[in-house]
Formats: sequence, structure tokens, C-alpha cells
Amino acid sequence: MTKVSQLPRLILYKADASPPSCAVRMLGHILSIDFHYREPKLLQLEHKTPEFKKINPMGTIPVLQDGDFIVSESHAIMQYLTVAYGGERGAQLYPRALLHQCMYFDAAIMFNTLKSIALPTLLHGMKGTIEKHLQSIEECYSVTEAYLRRAYMIADHLTLADLSLSTTVAASHIIHELDSNRFPRTADWLSRMKQEDFYRQITEPGMALLKKLLYKRWEKNTH
Repeated sequence: MTKVSQLPRLILYKADASPPSCAVRMLGHILSIDFHYREPKLLQLEHKTPEFKKINPMGTIPVLQDGDFIVSESHAIMQYLTVAYGGERGAQLYPRALLHQCMYFDAAIMFNTLKSIALPTLLHGMKGTIEKHLQSIEECYSVTEAYLRRAYMIADHLTLADLSLSTTVAASHIIHELDSNRFPRTADWLSRMKQEDFYRQITEPGMALLKKLLYKRWEKNTH
């Protein structure tokens, strides 16, 4: 396997407060990948400019550029990095069938639930959450609780599913607190994820920034 230090520089377009960006960065930490970061200003909608859409037509982050190859959407990026640069660790991190089930749930349902609250708050003046938002988050917590029949989401060891979902669950917890009595397995799992060095270095400050942005904007939107 080619050593990471010998690889061409990988460019990751990201934002610190973005849960999907945090998931990709945590994987990079685990695999000792040295990303070159670029940070579009999301509140100024730089990710929606014609220039950025030449890189990613969806106008979203994160985006990975590996030489002439570009891949967007965090779950696809993580799978690409694991296959391309994961080596023996990649097989452990990427048990495909169950992993796809969890990651599609995260991409299609749980992160969309989070996005339906965060984006209107940050960009369109939404004043706060409503009961429907909280119910949707609770339903997502119920799914993660059902998935957690082992120590981690789909196995007795860490996989990409844990990296992706831990960021989304942590961000959802900012909006609607995770009840450890109702969802004990999810609460225990998230607590263990928070003890990992890659989480403390990347996701913890990212979620602190997201919380600050959301609460500051809610306060502004109500006045």
C-alpha cells in the first residue's frame, strides 16, 4: 500500500460546524490522512456560487478532491477514502451491507431532519423549533436505539456508521436533548464516542460552534 505521506494532497472542502464534515475529518484522523482544507463561507452562500458548483453541482459540503477526481456527499467520501486509503483497517471500518443501511438512514432521514431545522434557522429567520421537529428527532433516536444491539452501530467495533451517525446524533442533541432513560443504548454509545481522541479534537469543537451559531441566530430571529 502507498504510504499516505507519499500521496498527492487531498483537498477537503468543509466547515467546522458541519456534522458531515466532522465525520469525514474523524475518518481522516483514524487513517492518518493529511487533508488540505478549504472552507467556503456558508452563511455568505459561497457553496452556491457558479464557481463552487463547477466543483460540486449539488452546492453542498463536504467535497473531496483527490487529484483530478472529485467526490461529494460525506458517506460517499468516507467509503471512497476507506477503500482507497484504508488498507487493512478499511475492511474493518467498512462491512458493506449493514453499513449502507445505517448510512442511508443517516443521509436520507436523520441528517435531513437536522437540516430541516438548521438551515431555516441560519439562513431564513426561523425563530425556533416546533413540536413536529422534536417528534422527528425522537423518531430518529428510536432508530439508532434499535440499531445498537452491539457495542457499536453495526458491530462490536467502530465502523464508518459510528463516525457518520455520532456527528448527526450529537448535532440533534443540541436541538433536542437525548433522553438517556428512553434511549440508554444511544446515550451510552454517544458517551463512548465522545471519549475518542478524534471526536474530542474534531467533532466536539465543531458541535460547540454549531450550538453557538444556532442559539445566537434563534435569539436574533425572535427580536
